[in-house]
Amino acid sequence: MANSTSASLKLTVQATGENSGTWGQITNTNLLILEQAIGGFQSVAITTGATLTFSNGALSNGKNQVLKLVGTIGGAVNVTIPDSIEKTFIVDNATTGAHTVTFKTTSGSGVTWAAGDKTTKMVYSDGTNVIDTAFTDLSSDITPQLSGNLDANGNNIIID
Repeated sequence: MANSTSASLKLTVQATGENSGTWGQITNTNLLILEQAIGGFQSVAITTGATLTFSNGALSNGKNQVLKLVGTIGGAVNVTIPDSIEKTFIVDNATTGAHTVTFKTTSGSGVTWAAGDKTTKMVYSDGTNVIDTAFTDLSSDITPQLSGNLDANGNNIIID
């Protein structure tokens, strides 16, 4: 039975009895891929868009936990990950240029930053689409607890 590859992070899944004398290197590479997925950071230039890679059994840019999108964009751009990848990402839109940026799967939908939106979002791919967690939004009937002063940034606070 030959080695196989895991679905999302493309780790090498070693078959029993395979890789005599080389299993240590394969295991070390798998551990580096896990480290990249949990705590990896990479700036990705996206002047005309980008396709992030998920190479089998190797480090690759799409496996990083945190991605900083950089570059001057002259129009709407897409940052694409392959279909079937299930993973969370923290994505910082640090591009210049007032155009939309969409982070999506190859054939599914994604999360779009508006033309002037230069924020950071936590998103996840369910293997079909990329979804915004909206962790930065306070909404619904919740009771937030403050540990400091409330700054409404010039907006009104409405009490029903």
